[in-house]
Amino acid sequence: MNAIPGPKSPAALARVLAAFRDSVPAGLMLLQANYGDVCAVGFWPFRWVFLFGPDANELVFSDLDTFRFAGGYEILRPIAGDTALVVTDGDEHARRRSAIQSSFARKKIEGYTQLMLERLDSAISGWSPGQRINVYMEIREAIREATLEAFAGDRLARSGSYIIQHLNEVHDSMNRSMLKSLLAWNLQFLINHKAKRALASIDIEIYSEIARRRRERDYGEDLISAMLMAGESGAALTDREIRDMLMSLLIASYDPVSSALGWAVYSMLSSSEVWSRARSEVIAVCGQDTVSVSDVRRLSYLAAIVNETLRLYPAVVASPRVAASPFEFGGFHFSAGTHVLASEYVTHHLEAVWPDAERFLPDRWDRSAAGHRAPTPYEYLPFGTGPRRCLGGGLAATCVPAVLARLLQRTELRGDPGRPRLSGIAALTPRDGVWATVAPIDKPLGLSAAQR
Repeated sequence: MNAIPGPKSPAALARVLAAFRDSVPAGLMLLQANYGDVCAVGFWPFRWVFLFGPDANELVFSDLDTFRFAGGYEILRPIAGDTALVVTDGDEHARRRSAIQSSFARKKIEGYTQLMLERLDSAISGWSPGQRINVYMEIREAIREATLEAFAGDRLARSGSYIIQHLNEVHDSMNRSMLKSLLAWNLQFLINHKAKRALASIDIEIYSEIARRRRERDYGEDLISAMLMAGESGAALTDREIRDMLMSLLIASYDPVSSALGWAVYSMLSSSEVWSRARSEVIAVCGQDTVSVSDVRRLSYLAAIVNETLRLYPAVVASPRVAASPFEFGGFHFSAGTHVLASEYVTHHLEAVWPDAERFLPDRWDRSAAGHRAPTPYEYLPFGTGPRRCLGGGLAATCVPAVLARLLQRTELRGDPGRPRLSGIAALTPRDGVWATVAPIDKPLGLSAAQR
């Protein structure tokens, strides 16, 4: 076995850290380009092994016994809690996951999507021709409000501005520089004190609502209700488990979804042909009617736009794990306890897998095109793959094209030049937002009688 490649000199390490300071994707791509599909950075206990490419993904995502979540996502433990899905494995993880599985069934997703469309309609109603807006932030607020109501119910949603303010502080703490985050993964006391205070404030609201519902047996259609009712079918969750599940799912839902929407809008606005072609498809399928979830399934070009957006800008750029036992990969031997990181982002940008990998080409998803090759689950994995694929993948696959279709029906936008900088650790976000100018539109489609 040879020594694992990686930056050895102070100068080489400085170059890697500088790339990560620019963005996590920049650092990952530099490592793969300079050191190959297997490399290591740092020294114990701050040493990470990076495994790149489809073969690495298959190894890490399919072998749940060797590659454990617990220990890999330590930066999330103080925020999401000790019992959250993202920091647990085995039977306890399976029990908790089963308790919320029904909340991500098709009918539930359709309800969530409708909430998001209603919030988006409210935002669009405040736009006027000539106005310059941050489309990403406008969509993000709408998605966040809808997610809070769908997951936490009406009563907590009425405290939305208070809870959202504190959720913002939590997200800010998660999206610090890569170096600070790597340290925080290993040194828990570095977690931002402001974020801890924000979490304490949110916890008061959540625990109070859980206690009230248990006392009054007040169950609705939201995620909290699903977890409370799971107890009646033999999968009882404690108050702590319900809190952790809710908090982690709030964190893992609206930010990735709104980021995907922001990048999709940016990509569409970067080409007038893409925007106009997508709008023509929406008009042809939906006509004068408001967009519905069933319509979304017939919008093939819009689906290709979403797929291509998630290829170029996957919400999760890298997936950390800890090896529970020794393993070998790429001619190298690794011991138990090794911190491993596989990268969805790098895989999605490999020229060997995706010709013209850096170009936004929705037509590469056209199955009828000559030479089309469908990617394997380990070549395209914006929501992970295998038994622990993200529960929210189905939600994103429905609500992202639905929101885009609604936007195309009701607005005409002119995008600013230049790509936003990549940012974020919890999700890949456009650091500078996605700015556009609202253009006049002759006849907005899909308006209800009240909106007309």
